[in-house]
Amino acid sequence: MRRSAGLHCLLLCAVFLGTQAGAQVFAEPDWAIEARFPGAPKSDGILTPSPQGDVKVRRFFWEQGGQHFLLARFEYPMAMLPGEETGLYDKSIGDLMKSRPGQMRAREPFTLGPYYGERIVVAQRRERSLREVRFLAVASVLYMMSVEWPEQAKGEAAAAQFFDTIRVAAAFQNAREVETAARWRELTAGHFTLRYDASRWYRDPSDAEPGIFNLLRTDQRAEAQLIAEPHPVEGGDIEQAVLATVRETAETVSIRRRGRKLRGAAEVTELEFAVRVDGASYINHGYFYSGPEGSVQLRGWSEEQDFRDVAGDIDELLDGLEVRRGR
Repeated sequence: MRRSAGLHCLLLCAVFLGTQAGAQVFAEPDWAIEARFPGAPKSDGILTPSPQGDVKVRRFFWEQGGQHFLLARFEYPMAMLPGEETGLYDKSIGDLMKSRPGQMRAREPFTLGPYYGERIVVAQRRERSLREVRFLAVASVLYMMSVEWPEQAKGEAAAAQFFDTIRVAAAFQNAREVETAARWRELTAGHFTLRYDASRWYRDPSDAEPGIFNLLRTDQRAEAQLIAEPHPVEGGDIEQAVLATVRETAETVSIRRRGRKLRGAAEVTELEFAVRVDGASYINHGYFYSGPEGSVQLRGWSEEQDFRDVAGDIDELLDGLEVRRGR
């Protein structure tokens, strides 16, 4: 995939290429919508950077006689919560109108299966064309459906026919199940799995080391790290190993709480401790394990003054850890 400098460029700068004649059924894996193009579409992909990681975009497009048909899928690194679709539609339509100005002829909601979206019709004066665009959010993915035709070509009928073929795929008919599956994501390394809420946490885009996963809370008031290794810690004492590592860089370390928790098939050590680093105080809360399955360290932390506000999210993250027994 090639990389683009901005999401709005994608919405407007598609180059449509001629394709062979004959209607083409469109049904791609992981796509929530199905449709029928007038002919076999071309496709491409784009990665658009964002602070939380790349937005992955896939486009399918077809052109003939000045008519342009487009389906695009935008997959975001974070999950959306119910109700956030409205803001996403407003931003997407705003980006569209800024990057390719035109006269808004119509804007209204529409429904497709159990989902609602936004429909606009724009007169593109420079190109002397009309364009109907529909945006539809399904869980954490935005779909863009577009047809453009010359003003004098009376392409409304072809556009209506294309939009009438668009359906929600069978696997996406239950909106609640789809939303839950998109919101809860998993990180797996060996015998260890972390299930986390992607509407509260996102992967650090700079992650590069295998077996080490860094997460940030959406407002960046808390961070977390998962370290999984295929072998036990040297000496077998996970608490001692963790605290020894912390003391290498901390000015002070004080234990606030110790405990044991059952996570999947094994008991893990629970530690909550305060550290002082470069004059700043932080609270850490984590689950730690070392045994035949290997070793895992999962901890979340924040500055001491923020900890009360973020402790619930850290607790929920820790409880998403599962240890599976080796065979």
